[in-house]
Amino acid sequence: MTGDPTRVTSPVPLNDAQTRAREGHTRRDVVVVADRFARFARGDRVITVSGLLALLASGDPGDGPEADGCHWVVHLGQGVDATDHDVLEAAREKSGVAVTFADPDAFRRLPERSVLVHKDRPENVLLAGVHSPSAGHCRAELRIHRDNELVLDHHTGEHVQGIVIVEAMRQICIAQFETAIRPGLATAAYAGVWKRIDLSFQDFLFPLPATVESLIEESDLARETNLKFRATTAVRQQERTVATAVIEYSMIAQGRIDTLERRKADQATRAYLG
Repeated sequence: MTGDPTRVTSPVPLNDAQTRAREGHTRRDVVVVADRFARFARGDRVITVSGLLALLASGDPGDGPEADGCHWVVHLGQGVDATDHDVLEAAREKSGVAVTFADPDAFRRLPERSVLVHKDRPENVLLAGVHSPSAGHCRAELRIHRDNELVLDHHTGEHVQGIVIVEAMRQICIAQFETAIRPGLATAAYAGVWKRIDLSFQDFLFPLPATVESLIEESDLARETNLKFRATTAVRQQERTVATAVIEYSMIAQGRIDTLERRKADQATRAYLG
């Protein structure tokens, strides 16, 4: 199978209630992001959760959306979840300020189960809505939790660091295996072993909605205990391709990899200690 993963650029359409500006106001679309991405929220189109809460709590239209006669339609950025939405919605209702949420359901879409991407902690899952539009093609939304292990202690500018992209690509390959291939196998569990990654960054990734995709170009399924793949992966944000990679990896039966790893661990210890 050849070709690039499908590009998706169309946003979720808003309904009439969400698109209609309050009478006497002009609609302005803004994005809310987690406080973790405060450096990105320095203009008048992006605001942090804390910043929006402060504006709603102040009750002073001179500090908020109504200051310039606008009705804000708030879109979901990275690091914001259902808990944040509940707090923001309560503050919005109390304040009566001209703010609505573009897609309230987006706040409640959960990330994938940890086991699907071979992670232990749910905040480290980077994918939501995994699905396969065609055979060998897997696609998901990028979903970065504010407490993800890769963003907790990293100095960056306004963009999301490249290691998040690399991990998202790893996770989409695992998710593709677990959802499209693993169900037809008898062995209970598999572990991923990466052989080669040819990675290219084309642009910055920002804490806005993005997609992660994988297209399996070649596979060798002859040995059920050691399945081999070559996949083209991509991270895209609206019209921009942020990064692409060709990844060669194997999915190895857990019992086999445990035995192999134990043997090599013993060899490494003997080589070090003599």
